[in-house]
Amino acid sequence: MSKLFLRHGEVDNRENIFYGDLPGYQLSKKGQEQANKAAQYIADNFDIEYIFCSPLLRARQTAKPLSDLLKVDVTYVNNLIEWGGINIWKGKTFEEFSQTKEYELYVDDPTNITSAEETYLNVYKRVQEIYKQSSRSVFVSHQDTIRSFTYYELKEKSFNVNKPEHCAIHEIKNNKIKIHTYLV
Repeated sequence: MSKLFLRHGEVDNRENIFYGDLPGYQLSKKGQEQANKAAQYIADNFDIEYIFCSPLLRARQTAKPLSDLLKVDVTYVNNLIEWGGINIWKGKTFEEFSQTKEYELYVDDPTNITSAEETYLNVYKRVQEIYKQSSRSVFVSHQDTIRSFTYYELKEKSFNVNKPEHCAIHEIKNNKIKIHTYLV
C-alpha cells in the first residue's frame, strides 16, 4: 500500500521571486525532465491506482507524465495546494523577502510564523484529510506542503530537515521518511 509524495519539478523562475501560490509558474526544461524521470521511476517500482495533485500549473505539469505512463487520471485537489506563505513575500525577489523578520523565523523554525495566511499545522490537517482516505496513491504537491505533512505526521523535531527537492519522492514507511533516489 504505497503512498508517495512527489514534489513538482524545477520551476522557470528567472526573476528568483517568491511565487508561493501565485498562478502561472510552469516547469523549466530541467523540471520537465525531472518529472519524466520521476514518473518512470514510480511506474517501474510501485503499483499506483490514484494520482492526487495540487491544481497549480507546475504540479499539474509534473503529474502529467505519470498519468500518461500509468494510464491513471489525475484528481486535482485544493488540499495539496502550496502553503500561501507570507503575503508581503509574494512577488518579491529572494533578496527582498530574505531581509524580513518573517524570513528569519522561516529559516529558524517556520512553525513559529504567525503572520502567514495559513499555519503549517492547518496545511498538515488539509493534506491529512486526503492522505488518510487513500491507498496506492501519489500526491503531487509542493515543498512546504509536503514538509508540513511529514513534520507533523512523524512528530519530527526540526521542520528544516527532509524538505523535498524538486521531483523528490518521499514515502512514509515505518514511521520514517523514506526518500527514494533516482538519477535526476
